[in-house]
Amino acid sequence: MIRRLACLIALALVFGQSAEAAEPDAIEVSSTPIDRFDPATPIGAPYGKLVFLGGLQLRSSDPDFGGLSGLRISADGSDFTAISDRGNWFRGKLIYDGSRPAALTNVTRAPTPGRDGQPLPGRRGFDTESLEIQGRVAWTAAERVNWLIRYPLGSDGRPTGRGTLVPLPGAAARAPVGTGYEAIAALATGGVVLVAERFLDEEGDNRGFVAGVDKPFAFAVRRTDDFSPTDMVRLPDDGFVLLERRWRPPFSLSVRIRLLAAADIRPGARIDGPTLMQATLSQQIDNFEGISAHHAPDGRTVLTLVSDDNFSVFQRTLLMQFALGPDR
Repeated sequence: MIRRLACLIALALVFGQSAEAAEPDAIEVSSTPIDRFDPATPIGAPYGKLVFLGGLQLRSSDPDFGGLSGLRISADGSDFTAISDRGNWFRGKLIYDGSRPAALTNVTRAPTPGRDGQPLPGRRGFDTESLEIQGRVAWTAAERVNWLIRYPLGSDGRPTGRGTLVPLPGAAARAPVGTGYEAIAALATGGVVLVAERFLDEEGDNRGFVAGVDKPFAFAVRRTDDFSPTDMVRLPDDGFVLLERRWRPPFSLSVRIRLLAAADIRPGARIDGPTLMQATLSQQIDNFEGISAHHAPDGRTVLTLVSDDNFSVFQRTLLMQFALGPDR
């Protein structure tokens, strides 16, 4: 009886270990510079209403590196946090050569904890597609389940405990499996904006919701030219940018970035905004699913994009940076 009890305790210690207790694994990530967005757009040249600052193609021998679908860069541009659609949490440093991104260093990988504190990869809700960070709080959303999860963050920028489910408006739970909330961003006034990849209302526009507030509400984002939202971020100076993608098999991929006004996000509103840039496979793009914003030392607002390679040899993990132009 005593031996059996000891075995049960040992098993509980092994399988009950939470994701927060697991030490992150250091991984090597190599960076190949991208000095032109296309033949006519070198570093420093305008593209649409943006200015191309440079990019990197990222590679790693770690089999779990890739699938990057959510991204946040620190306010000074030096630290990055990314979440993958395998449920892994990546942290590291972004190194610059002047204003050009030059390399990633000190990259670590750790499992994101689920709602029970156990490692999320491989379990229900692991297909994490979006990430938001405000101070010591993070939110994630998954594509296969309509969950918005809130985490406290430790001093190392990783979740320190189990995720807490954030209630959503009732209609939000009807988002289709596989095309759920890829775009989330925090409001300056509190709460989180969610826009699904393809959850259309009766007008054919993208349904959006605000959650994490006393009175959650619904709104809509105008859908044009069949572009689907893949991420969203609040700009340091107010407003939002929405990253969108259009895929027409077998070889037509386009990405677009639109500017949205924060004041337009109100109950029942149908919002729209100007296009900052649109690109195709004629440019250096891939399956961009993450976007972040920060202020550069020169005061410009920088947008950082990251692509989800779907762990495919036919796709790339790209990190690209653009500055907002003066005429945005």
